[in-house]
Amino acid sequence: MSIPTIELVTHASVLVRQGQTGLLTDPWYSGPAFHNGWRLMHEPSEQQVADVLSRTTDIWISHEHPDHFSPAFFKRWGDTIRDAGIHIWFQKIADQRVAHFLRAQGFELTEMALGQAHQIGELTCVCLKDEFYDSLLSIRGGGRHILNVNDCNIADRPRAEEIKRAVGTCDILLTQFSYAAWKGGRENRTWREAAAREKLENVAVQADVLEPKMVIPFASFVRFAHKRNSYLNDAANTPADVVARFENAPFAVQVLAPGDVTDGTPDRAASDAAVAWWAANDASDRPLMGYESVDETALRDAFDNWITRIHQKNSVPSMTVAARLSPIRVLQPVTIFLDDVNQTWRVDPVRGRLEQTSDEPDLMMHSASLHFLFANSFGFDTLSVNGTFEEAREGGFSRAARSLAIENLNNLGLSFGPGLLLERQVIGAFFERLSKVRRRLRGA
Repeated sequence: MSIPTIELVTHASVLVRQGQTGLLTDPWYSGPAFHNGWRLMHEPSEQQVADVLSRTTDIWISHEHPDHFSPAFFKRWGDTIRDAGIHIWFQKIADQRVAHFLRAQGFELTEMALGQAHQIGELTCVCLKDEFYDSLLSIRGGGRHILNVNDCNIADRPRAEEIKRAVGTCDILLTQFSYAAWKGGRENRTWREAAAREKLENVAVQADVLEPKMVIPFASFVRFAHKRNSYLNDAANTPADVVARFENAPFAVQVLAPGDVTDGTPDRAASDAAVAWWAANDASDRPLMGYESVDETALRDAFDNWITRIHQKNSVPSMTVAARLSPIRVLQPVTIFLDDVNQTWRVDPVRGRLEQTSDEPDLMMHSASLHFLFANSFGFDTLSVNGTFEEAREGGFSRAARSLAIENLNNLGLSFGPGLLLERQVIGAFFERLSKVRRRLRGA
């Protein structure tokens, strides 16, 4: 019986091969992500991508974030995917944005029922949901169990035990190894250092419960690549940090460079070479990206569209009641200073107003960032990940999130109305994340 192999393409994309089956994960191979906030450390050449696709029979997408689901990839390589009959797999969820896009492009798509076994060629796979967007994939073939948890927030033993009960222990664990979102302002390096340590502790918890023989660190081979967020790289973990942290662990850490292949047999020399390769190819020498200013007319047009979306998807009376009575002060007006145009705007999601003000701002950002937030249903999510903003006063980010993140809930199939009270687990997880942010900013 042959055993599966794992080949790293870049970042969160690996090709798992078993016999005639080639399962490719999360292909993002070129261009920026998160509104010019992120850049790949390594972009494979067109020939390399073509070669990978020639050995691919299926593609799995973990979630809709653009470093995992890249519309540009599917548009560029759509003919190749369709002509080869490559099948695409995605989690079955209420949010249909990814599924609608893929079907509109003419791809063969299966939405995977969560927790159920799916036969993908010679591999048996189970997809599990994680909190809001993410999902993980259990892959079995050739007597091996590969568990790809990518960005999933498996940060404590109870959560890891849930996964163990669902899919069992694994032979090989693929997991994210560094933080990948805004972690305080320029002066808040201590938060980023703590976040980096926490990521490694997450790996420790996952490995302790899931008992892999090998851990492959991946899904963190990116840089914050904008003039406004590049400081966020200052405490990010490197592959060398992962190796050092688990030097005496009961499992092997196998770092892969692009094109490296493993069958689960530890190879310290190859891992050390990969660590050196990433250190020499971290994209730190590439020019930083920027934004062009957006004028008031375009900003107001985008705001009008934002308010229309929000008021169509949510009950305005319910929003009004929540704003007045909620003990956590949701849906309050948010004040934002646009430093490139020297304007301060008051954003009121309940009353649907955008007004200039002289009030003290909650956040400071570029006009292009606020325009992007209004123009896209995933706008606030993108902003919180790419980190191209600063908190202008204490508690500003939490106040903004409790108001501007309303479309995050809508994208999960939730809306402000009587039924929202029934979604306690999701709402609890959402506000727990905000509480963690608030505690970090206060130095707790």
